[in-house]
Amino acid sequence: MIKFGTGGFRGIIGDDFNKENIQLIAQAISNVIIKNNLRRQTAIGYDYRFLSPEAATWMSEVFAANEIKVSYSCEPTPSPTMIYATKILGIDYGVMITASHNPPTFNGIKVFQKGGMDADIETTQKIEYELNSINEVKCVSSLSETYKNYVRETNFTESYISYVKEFISPVIKGNEIKVLYDGFYGVGERTIKEAIKEYELSNITLKHCKHDALFGGALPNPTKDNMLKNKEEVINNNYAFCFGMDSDGDRLGIIDENGNYVDSNEIMACLYYYLIKYRNESGDCVRNLATSILMDKVSNKFGYKCHEVDVGFKNISSKMKDVNALLGGESSGGLTIRNYLFGKDSTFSSLLFLEMVIVMNKSVSEIVKEVKEFCEYNYIFDEDISTYDKSLNMYECLNSTTPKFNKEPIRIEKINNNVKYHFSNDEWILLRISGTEPALRVFIEMKDPKDVYENKKLLNSYINDLSKETIR
Repeated sequence: MIKFGTGGFRGIIGDDFNKENIQLIAQAISNVIIKNNLRRQTAIGYDYRFLSPEAATWMSEVFAANEIKVSYSCEPTPSPTMIYATKILGIDYGVMITASHNPPTFNGIKVFQKGGMDADIETTQKIEYELNSINEVKCVSSLSETYKNYVRETNFTESYISYVKEFISPVIKGNEIKVLYDGFYGVGERTIKEAIKEYELSNITLKHCKHDALFGGALPNPTKDNMLKNKEEVINNNYAFCFGMDSDGDRLGIIDENGNYVDSNEIMACLYYYLIKYRNESGDCVRNLATSILMDKVSNKFGYKCHEVDVGFKNISSKMKDVNALLGGESSGGLTIRNYLFGKDSTFSSLLFLEMVIVMNKSVSEIVKEVKEFCEYNYIFDEDISTYDKSLNMYECLNSTTPKFNKEPIRIEKINNNVKYHFSNDEWILLRISGTEPALRVFIEMKDPKDVYENKKLLNSYINDLSKETIR
């Protein structure tokens, strides 16, 4: 069965991600458009992964057969470009062929909706409903006249960069700040190169920017481990900072001038602080439940509120619309600001980060320190992942038992596949069950490093004991 998760549909290439399923999804989207009498136009983009351009063509063949016009990206492009295309064309749905930060054996389909945002639950449920009731997949050849009449190649990059420029100060133009960019062989390098050219940033060094569908043999994600591979290069070459993106250009990673990892919580908090204190903007912020309370501390200090939502950027963007928030983001590395696209975009956020460093005229480590001191933040935020026996029903286990911690939770919150344990002093632990593998993602935020260490040990013991019981 084809299911849409927080980041769309994803599957292993040649297994779930195959021509049949790809064209089924295209037909389901076509049915939603036709049955709801929506505008018969869509846009399709694709990244550097295996089968991405082919999948874009296969979907276009179905759209054309259903008399739906397609604005087809003339080149590989990041996901944010297609979010932009969905917004600027005024269409109801746009499509991106990508598996985001997943390993190279995966590919997938992201769907965007009107206004430029990830498809919400209502939209994905409509698509899934149609998937279960399709009797026929209409399709024409990409060589046919019908295809040529309905599918038009389009270059979105130039107008996208012009759009980004509306939200970035011209103060960065021609600045000689020395920065390193690690593209992790992803498609984000396409828009980064254009932005560098547009802003005449001659001191930005690019690495790992060639097209490689195997991503150099590493996970195409700017995680702490991946970003820290650049530590010596940053220090030895006196870079102001290094930034990197995932394979489709919507997650951002940073290491500072000393080679220290700046996590996503710190990136968001610093940018929110900068927007209010230096740009004189105002408003609440939004984060997901796996994100640090650092955002809460900063917003409260300014007299604003931080709103918590479930994991999935569509939940962040929806809440931002509801409360007219200034900034929204998540601990996995994506963010956006008010009036910009309602989707994460690392070309935009990296330029905003660059603007912040230039305007504040301080090192990245100094900015992070200033923000934490401003809101008196003194917690440790940690992430981990634990695997368990695949026969174990972790949903059932977490519903019927409470793991042993080194302190008693004062409140337990269960939201979809998340269980969040709240302790005194705003400390918390979140257990998030993976939807694709037998794994439990663990997020901990506590004041004492010893508590973080002890609770991680206790959780590992809890999971190991459950697995042993299952095997017996």
